[in-house]
Amino acid sequence: MLRRALLAAADNDRLRHLATTAPVARGVAHRFVAGETLDEALEVVATHGRAGKAVTLDHLGEAVDDPAASREAVDTYVTSLDAIGAQGLDASVSVKASQFGLATDPDAARSLIGEIATAAKAAGTHVTIDMEDSSLTSATVDLVLALRADGHDHVGCAVQAYLHRTPDDVRRLMEAGASLRLCKGAYDEPPAVAHQRREAIRDAYVEVAGIMLDAVRAGGGLPRFATHDHMLLHRVRGEVARRGLDTDAYEVQTLYGVRPDWETELVRRGLAVRVYVPFGTRWYPYLVRRLAERPANLQFFLRALLTGGRPT
Repeated sequence: MLRRALLAAADNDRLRHLATTAPVARGVAHRFVAGETLDEALEVVATHGRAGKAVTLDHLGEAVDDPAASREAVDTYVTSLDAIGAQGLDASVSVKASQFGLATDPDAARSLIGEIATAAKAAGTHVTIDMEDSSLTSATVDLVLALRADGHDHVGCAVQAYLHRTPDDVRRLMEAGASLRLCKGAYDEPPAVAHQRREAIRDAYVEVAGIMLDAVRAGGGLPRFATHDHMLLHRVRGEVARRGLDTDAYEVQTLYGVRPDWETELVRRGLAVRVYVPFGTRWYPYLVRRLAERPANLQFFLRALLTGGRPT
């Protein structure tokens, strides 16, 4: 019930205005968002690199229907990628296709993200297209396949384990050679579309992880397992071992600010870790979804509000 209420709040314009104009809320958001400027984000990338962690940068924004805003987002991504290449940073980028008008003009989104993909190739890195709510799942899968058909063979996407359709999507995408990030899923979807119970979602995650690892054993792909659930990662690592694969056959992905100590421990164990680092002014929907995913995040947020944003 709490999770559903929070996910509804993510799309509430009044709550967004209240949060983004409240100094305390903005301060708390910086636990989960690298900053509002590219320079702040690049500083976080460099810091993570020194700690042995790779990064994927996300310039926050979704459901954009203003061509000028989409153009601005492209320019920010290209500038980010130019800096990544020039500074030799171990970083990729993640994009939300709805930031480039996927829901209203798929051809324009394909062209705009194609520009980002071209810049990523020049920087020697890759692009992951985030998966959004289920109304855009088919369009996102089609977009990834279209971009790869355009020659952007370094473009992949995220997939959400809780969607019933995901195993079929994964097989289709991996057949095309796309690298995939597997996450549980962060949107409020009905039972007809997605698993609802925690254990059912975990089981679905392990099932999809197995499909991805089978593809690795057959000679292709680098699965990227996005989770902060240590029990789930233990199960995935069991699937890795069962197939006789090494730790360099996959990557663990985490969200900036959620479990930094755990990230450090994973690096110490010799696992490849990539941290999803968002930045920009449109942080409210992202923050609320992070609060919905994990009760500890909400406890942190409320505690910080009660203490005026001071550490406790």
